[in-house]
Amino acid sequence: MATGDARRIEPGNMTLTHEIVLGSQSPRRAAFLTSLGLDFQTLPLDIDESAPAHLSGVEVAAYVSELKAKALSSRLESGQLGITSDTEVWQKGHRFGKPTNEANAREMLEALSGTTHEVISGLTLVTVDNGTPQLTTETSVVTVYFSEIPDWAIDFYIKHYKPFDKAGAYGIQEWIGAGFIERIEGNYNSVVGLDTTALFKLLLPYRK
Repeated sequence: MATGDARRIEPGNMTLTHEIVLGSQSPRRAAFLTSLGLDFQTLPLDIDESAPAHLSGVEVAAYVSELKAKALSSRLESGQLGITSDTEVWQKGHRFGKPTNEANAREMLEALSGTTHEVISGLTLVTVDNGTPQLTTETSVVTVYFSEIPDWAIDFYIKHYKPFDKAGAYGIQEWIGAGFIERIEGNYNSVVGLDTTALFKLLLPYRK
């Protein structure tokens, strides 16, 4: 049975046939669901986000999102719809995960400074049919252009924003994004943490 922190709002035009369960602790993803007028509850997931080394960035995002969905499915009841997501930062075939410490965060930001990289999102909807998880996954790719980030700015950002829960060691919605991201090509919300356009499309079949 799915239990967690309920986030109740007045239902809007996105009233669905299923109860939504968000498999994430991310306040950013929860805020996006709220902005879509959705009624949902959240369940934290604790899984190993490792992926096979031969997978591409798009394949990794889908793989990890589906790992989360399968973990969430064991806690879903009939009539519930699980949502999971994964955000990956890739540059020149290299996966930038979540930094393990300040030095690792600095190394990532120095690599991203003055260059472009890709933010790749995986989004999965899961229901359970006769005990079998039914998964639907979408992926999207956004290109992000960083200007040069001076050393003092990197140090300031790491000290004050502590981006250790973010792939690539940065949040586009934070100080460093406002100051040093020149432009993006793709869905802004996807870089923040959830491709709301893809989610809206996937939810339409469940709309009352």
